[in-house]
This record gives sequence, structure tokens and C-alpha cells, in this order.
Amino acid sequence: MRRPSSLPYLFLFPALALYAAFFIAPLFFAGSLSFSQWNLISPKKEFVGLDNYAALFEDPVFWISLRNTVVYAVATVFPSMAGALVLAAVIERSGKRARAVFRTLFFLPVIASLAVTGLVWAMLLNPVGGHFNIILGMLGIRGPNWLNDPFWAMASLVMVGVWRGVSYNLILYIAGIQGIDSQYYEAARIDGAGATGQFFHITVPLLSHVSLFVLVVSVIQSFQVFATVNIMTKGGPNNATNVLVYQVYQEAFQFFDIGRSSAAAVVMLVLVLAVAIAQIRMIESSESSMAR
Repeated sequence: MRRPSSLPYLFLFPALALYAAFFIAPLFFAGSLSFSQWNLISPKKEFVGLDNYAALFEDPVFWISLRNTVVYAVATVFPSMAGALVLAAVIERSGKRARAVFRTLFFLPVIASLAVTGLVWAMLLNPVGGHFNIILGMLGIRGPNWLNDPFWAMASLVMVGVWRGVSYNLILYIAGIQGIDSQYYEAARIDGAGATGQFFHITVPLLSHVSLFVLVVSVIQSFQVFATVNIMTKGGPNNATNVLVYQVYQEAFQFFDIGRSSAAAVVMLVLVLAVAIAQIRMIESSESSMAR
């Protein structure tokens, strides 16, 4: 019997080494720090057991940031999925040249820098001189104080999240639609189904696997939101837009409490893993039901 070659492992080694160095090792290091008291400056780390977790769960700001994270995830994931699916269906029905133009235009938010995106949106939403309030003023509507009002600050972050999420999900849905056999649509047209009927009875059901994948990726990304929060609202006003990742950042680099920051990061990792595993189980159950 021919012995398996070790050459593939040799090619995989650089990628695995980088993965271990920049993901696995920091993960275990953060886990160990969550049981320690350290201010990032002192060379000594004092072991405190579960004190960081106890202090974290007793901190009302942690529960506010957790609630805000869940609100942001729910408010961005489903609208961005629905908007991307509808746009993908519309774009795929347009002409060849139009499709290329639309794909490029709608994908631009994904390749744009998050820092630049946050700054541009902060300028657009500026209550004094921002384009949004100028347009609303021309319509006779008094624009809100977007980034300084608790409700509108979160709404602004959601708006940016949906805008960016639609752009990313659109490419996935377009790829999924292109994989659907055109015979399904031809048969539907022969039966008298219009564009709306074809969308709901062919496109949506046959893209169920793509939708579940998009759901998993979108939820994970929504739990990791940081750049737009840091640039646009700084977690304010009054913690109205404080999310888990931003609290991890604050605890580490503003309050210099590395232990509590690591504990918050571990809790967030557990939550994301739990959500991802639950969604993967949904995908597996959906595949098994379809196989039957």
C-alpha cells in the first residue's frame, strides 16, 4: 500500500503556524488573564480566580452592553438579509451590463475602510450641517440629534450596519441565484407565475441553505461590531450604544483592567460559539429534512 505523502502538511504548515500564533495562543492567553488581576503596566499578574467574572456579572454596564449587542444584532441581521435577497433577485433580472454596474456599486461599502465609513456617516448625521438633517429640513421636518440621542444613536448604528450588511450579503445571494437551474423559472413562467410568484416559490425556497449560511455569518459579524461604535458614538450617550466588544476595549485600554476585559472577551466568545452552534444545528436539521 502506498504511504500517504507528507507534502500537503508541509504546505499547510505556514498557515497553521500563523493561525496558532495569532488566534489559538492569544485565545488561551486571554483565558488565563481572565483569572488574573493586571493593569497592563505592572510585571506581576495576581491570580484572583473567578473574581473578574463575578465583578463583570455584577456590573450593570455589562448587561447594558449585552442588551445593546443583541438589539443591534436583531435589528441589523434580518433587514440586511431581506434587503440583500430582494436586491439580488432584482439585479439578476436586469441586463448583463447593468448587473456588472450594480454589483460593483453595491459591493463598494464592503471594501471601504470601516474607519472611513464611520467618519463619513458621522459627518452625514451631524445634527448641524449634516446632509441628512439638511434634506429633512428642505422637506419641512426637523431632523433629530442623531448621535447624541439614545434612541437615534442606536438607530444610526443600525442604519450603517444594515447598509454594510446588505452589500456583503448581496454577493452571496447573487452567487446562490446563479446556481439555481433556469428550468425552474421556465416551468413557473409556463404555469403563469409572475416575477413575485417566482421569487417566493422558487428563489426563496431554493436559497434556504444560502440564507442559513448568511444568517450564521451575519450574527457573528454583528456581535463583533466595534469600529463604527468607536468612531461614531464612543458607546454613548449614557452607554446607549455600548456593545460587548467596545466594553472589552474600554476595560483594557481606558480602565487598564485587563482581567475584567479578558473575562468579558471570554463571555462574548462563549455567546458567539453558542449562537453559531445553534445555527449550524439548524442547517444540519434542514439538510436532513430535505434529504428525506
